[in-house]
Amino acid sequence: SPRVKVFSIGKTEEDREMIAVAVSSETNIAKLEENRVRLNKLGDPRTINLNDEEAEKIIPDTVPIYYITGTIHSPETGSPTALMELAYRLVVDDSAYIKAIRDNVITLITPVVEVDGRDRAVDIYNYRKANPDKAAPNLVYWGKYVAHDNNRDGMGMALALSRNMMSAFLEYHPTVLHDLHESVPFLYTSTGMGPYNAWLDPIVVNEWQKMAYVEIEEMTKRGVPGVWTHGFYDGWAPNYMFYVANGHNSIGRFYETFGGSGADTRERTVPPTQTTRTWFRPNPPLPRVKWSIRNNINMQQSAILFAMNYTATNRKQFLENFYLKSKRSIEKAAKEGPTAWIIPGDDPRPAEAAEVANLMRMQGVEVHRLNQESEIAKAKYPAGSYVIRMDQPYSRMADMLLDTQFYSANDTSPYDDTGWS
Repeated sequence: SPRVKVFSIGKTEEDREMIAVAVSSETNIAKLEENRVRLNKLGDPRTINLNDEEAEKIIPDTVPIYYITGTIHSPETGSPTALMELAYRLVVDDSAYIKAIRDNVITLITPVVEVDGRDRAVDIYNYRKANPDKAAPNLVYWGKYVAHDNNRDGMGMALALSRNMMSAFLEYHPTVLHDLHESVPFLYTSTGMGPYNAWLDPIVVNEWQKMAYVEIEEMTKRGVPGVWTHGFYDGWAPNYMFYVANGHNSIGRFYETFGGSGADTRERTVPPTQTTRTWFRPNPPLPRVKWSIRNNINMQQSAILFAMNYTATNRKQFLENFYLKSKRSIEKAAKEGPTAWIIPGDDPRPAEAAEVANLMRMQGVEVHRLNQESEIAKAKYPAGSYVIRMDQPYSRMADMLLDTQFYSANDTSPYDDTGWS
């Protein structure tokens, strides 16, 4: 179909291919490269000299990208099917609702992030089905010597999947990156209950709330129980994969849906703590339900369609916010500080200093080096010192990596006990 383009975003440690699938109108797909260039300009307002008038000229011709990713956690099996079905639906459905998405959003899909582990999870599921009386082997690793914490590599970039996702993001500058997970019933849409990461632009925190409540309202209006937000995750640590968006002036978000045992239908009992009615869950999950992979697929796909239609309807606002967040990140040096971070060239651990500098470059952060001894803020720094200026689009990511983190003793325990300073 001329409404689809499939391309590689890199290989894994075991040489399997990761892909991205672009779905949109014929016109948008034909102009995918032109659109990418415009998004790059909005993502780095220095290219238009921080000129609001120039941005206003670019935005009407620019289409936001809604990037959806699935199954970074291999035993969470619903999202690849949901995303393949969603892609097909976006291509062939000519209803006004889907057409509005297709004309006003470029949907980008990576149906499986952990492709090595997906193969293993399928193999073990098929073994269990074929050998019901035998003990099945455990899924010890998903990727190359990593399991669940492959979604804790958003800062360190140790894994190929993290580097591939980062490079794909930096190339296409999606407006939203939406990562699909499975754990709690029936659909949790992320906002986080705080404390929020202090280095983020406050605009993105507002965008989390706005998008989540659109999904909750639309699903609840249609009689779907158990769609909620807030009371699951905090929004603090920048080590998750979706920080390729949150740390780079876009919107990172995720779902948790009620998973299952592969594709099987069975009776499920929901823990009483998750069926309670509270202010953030006024329409709680049912205490007992017959649940299958089709329920999971329907929940994910339906809520995503509401989110994408909302993005399509408000495309100008989302693109203006993307430009504004990028501009404010550049202005941060003058308006908030710090002006720069410096790693001295005479640091006794030169290999580790270079590793930190190269890690930030991998994150898209610009790192300079002094070519002669310089005096900065009444201190002398030798030639070869690394300088990370804050008047750049990804200053916030550099700041949160290099600043001293502070977690208040008065706050509740974080979702992950994470130290990164």
